[in-house]
Amino acid sequence: AVVSTQSTGGRYDKGTVYVTESFAVPHQETEEEVSMDMEYAMRIGELQKKVNTSMYTVGWYSSGIIINEYSSLIHAFYKCQCPTPVHLTVDTQLKEQKMKINTHISSQIGVKNGTEGCIFTPVSHTITGAEADQVSLKFFQGLRGNKKTPNFNDQEQIITSCSEMIAQINIVMGHVKKVLSGEAPSDKELGRQLMEVVQSIPNLDGDTITNMLNSHMQDLLAVEYLTYLTRQQLAISARINQIL
Repeated sequence: AVVSTQSTGGRYDKGTVYVTESFAVPHQETEEEVSMDMEYAMRIGELQKKVNTSMYTVGWYSSGIIINEYSSLIHAFYKCQCPTPVHLTVDTQLKEQKMKINTHISSQIGVKNGTEGCIFTPVSHTITGAEADQVSLKFFQGLRGNKKTPNFNDQEQIITSCSEMIAQINIVMGHVKKVLSGEAPSDKELGRQLMEVVQSIPNLDGDTITNMLNSHMQDLLAVEYLTYLTRQQLAISARINQIL
């Protein structure tokens, strides 16, 4: 399932759906039928809602680009969760040398009081990354073509990020000095954006920052423990489904 989070309220914002989270639902698929753990999907959705009241289900995803008759059955289930569910397909086989992502919505077709079905219509989408995700994305981009085992050292990543930030600050300061000296023309829009960046920086002392880091570390450990429990629950549920 794919989960949306919006601070603006409402599930859709002027026809736009924001997908920010997702979770896997155990299922089994054969040539004759497909079955999914609907109770599990509803239970995890309720847990997501308890963690963050602004979260809600907006559709579902599948690890493949093929849409067949089974897709209609699963889509019908998610129509009970939201009025217009989005079906997101991910090409995990990298057939086009990249992880292609497509998004679809369904429309009812057929004869009234007769045979009915649905057709999936592609809709446009845009992939954006949060600022906090840019560090990880840049790290994985740097592994392209590198056959050596990557070194996931948090300290090195922090040092690299700080170095890049310092370099960007030096570029900005150099531009500001040129504007003040008259070597470069002034830009009101750029100046307004720089002022917003400066005002967004919190004025905190060292002790306050240390306390915040220690508090976040405890939250991180709690999340890692809950993740481990969820992983074990999924493994047990998968084994039970195989037995049944």
